[in-house]
Amino acid sequence: MAETDWLRGTSPAFRLVIATSWLAPESWQKNQEAAICQAIEAGPDWTEYLSLVDRHRTPALSWAALKRVPGLTIPESARKGLQERSDGCRLQAVRHSLIQAGILKAFDCAGIPAITLKGTILSLDLYGDLGLRQSNDLDLVVIPDDIDRAQACLESMGWRLDSTYFPMTPRQMEILRQAEHHLGFVHMERGGVLELHWRNHWDMPDDHASVWARRVVTVWQGYSYQVLNPIDLVLYLCGHGGHHAWFRAKWLGDMARIHTQGRLDWEAVFEHARSTGQERPLLACLKLLNIVHGLPLPDLRGNPWKNLPSFLVKSPLRALKASKDPMAHGNLELLPQPRRLRLFRYGRLALPRRTWREHLSELTYCRDDFRVLRLPDSLIWAYAPLHPILWAWTRLGRIWSRLWRTGSLASPQSQ
Repeated sequence: MAETDWLRGTSPAFRLVIATSWLAPESWQKNQEAAICQAIEAGPDWTEYLSLVDRHRTPALSWAALKRVPGLTIPESARKGLQERSDGCRLQAVRHSLIQAGILKAFDCAGIPAITLKGTILSLDLYGDLGLRQSNDLDLVVIPDDIDRAQACLESMGWRLDSTYFPMTPRQMEILRQAEHHLGFVHMERGGVLELHWRNHWDMPDDHASVWARRVVTVWQGYSYQVLNPIDLVLYLCGHGGHHAWFRAKWLGDMARIHTQGRLDWEAVFEHARSTGQERPLLACLKLLNIVHGLPLPDLRGNPWKNLPSFLVKSPLRALKASKDPMAHGNLELLPQPRRLRLFRYGRLALPRRTWREHLSELTYCRDDFRVLRLPDSLIWAYAPLHPILWAWTRLGRIWSRLWRTGSLASPQSQ
């Protein structure tokens, strides 16, 4: 895993966080250790490194990767800071696993099938260790018909919809479920965060049933749970990372681990991705692994990368180098116009098979419309034509509030 051309010219601390953003399997361990040693020999700024570890959310992974390198010397302050971060990550993973086990047990008793996403279960699957991947929330998927029962079950355990889900009418909730893909919950006592999904933003409409049919039931310490099958998992991770333009190194690290484990037939993965319209996120991910980690491109027939839009690779490479978290797609209105346009273009290129109706629904739906104008369910149809007006009203309100906070609208008397 020699230093790639893309990494040359970046800071030693950045090169080190890329090298330690995953834990290579034994077959690639020497390559990873060489990359780590090369970055450390260049003299990283350890304060910058710890900041980047926080930025890319790799504390336990980075600490585990560094500890495997024989004879490595780390400054005491950096060693202590990273170990504390790793311990905190592992403690959080224990809490998450206990909470998740309780939820899955309650769902099982209620006859509600659920699939786990990311988090501690993915950490266990990829590394055989629940605590290596940092995650700040829990993610579960249920079938759309079980949303109401799943919500009631969660509420009986102390979970409540977060504050962004203000009281909504039945028709408003129906529209939300058609336009969005998950509900966000917080626990009133534990303070945990959970997302209850019924689909993903990049899903093909007709693929839900087949994904559920392919799910895998597995057992850990006598407890059974359900996960995506290996191909669906890879495409989910590519879709999730691609949806956020891969701005965190840990997401690419997950895929690097999968790639180097050699447990997938990439030709079969690509054929399935092409059948479901997910080939571009997959190809972009594999190209990024080649550029960022120096991993070989799979030998796919016809060299499909020749038709991959370069923007799907260049944009994530730019996002990875950002010193702070770029905002995710859900906060487009808070972003500068150029970045908003880049993210919109990225989404259009990554998900080319979306219909014009799906794009139109995104332009005519915003959950905040229900808050700005409270219409009865009999007039629910009016939100779509009123959306541009409500958007402008909300936008002007934000601008006014920002100007007021900065003092630009101070009264003459106060000046």
